[in-house]
Amino acid sequence: MFTITEVYNNIPCREGLTADWGFSCLIEEAGLLFDTGERGDVLLANMQALGIDPSSVRYLVLSHDHHDHIGGVAAFLDANPSVEVYVHDAFSEKTLSLIREQTEPRIVREWTEIADGIAVTGPLGADIREQALAVAVPDGYLVVTGCAHPHIGRILERVSREGRVWGVIGGFHTVSGEDIDALAGVAYLSASHCTNRIGELAERYPGSFRAGGVGKVHRI
Repeated sequence: MFTITEVYNNIPCREGLTADWGFSCLIEEAGLLFDTGERGDVLLANMQALGIDPSSVRYLVLSHDHHDHIGGVAAFLDANPSVEVYVHDAFSEKTLSLIREQTEPRIVREWTEIADGIAVTGPLGADIREQALAVAVPDGYLVVTGCAHPHIGRILERVSREGRVWGVIGGFHTVSGEDIDALAGVAYLSASHCTNRIGELAERYPGSFRAGGVGKVHRI
């Protein structure tokens, strides 16, 4: 079982936490933080409120080089400079230099296993390159996305080459009709952050849809 806690989201879910534009979540059992949200002070305050010690994080995976996903990097690395950081080959030299002030980032170019049962897709898309997580669960993979700029349907297609996509959580950004159709076989669906058609997804898939937001805990 994996416990995935959303520590940063602009959608409120739990009292006592700050909702702010961006996304970040922690996979507790692996000690893996995915993205860092827009502001380091908000990220660290939410982690403290949730009882999460930054030093307990072993891996930091960044989905793409947009500030609402990497804005908290400097503050987090100040709190945990020994964490292993995974980016991909489309990150700017500015962001890489910021990370290198504390540690040498690992550059992902293809499907790569990060921890036991957790892989990163490697960069997908053209205009905005982005990578997602694929978490092995009993019935396939749970996909975790930052913004899904390459389109959620394309991300699911990539993961499905490795095995069945059981679920998907995170930001889906601009959702097309094809993306909505691609989610038809998903058993666990939690769209949040930047997703532009959340209400439509909830209406189309009432049996699988779960509301997301800061403080939401997914037990998979």
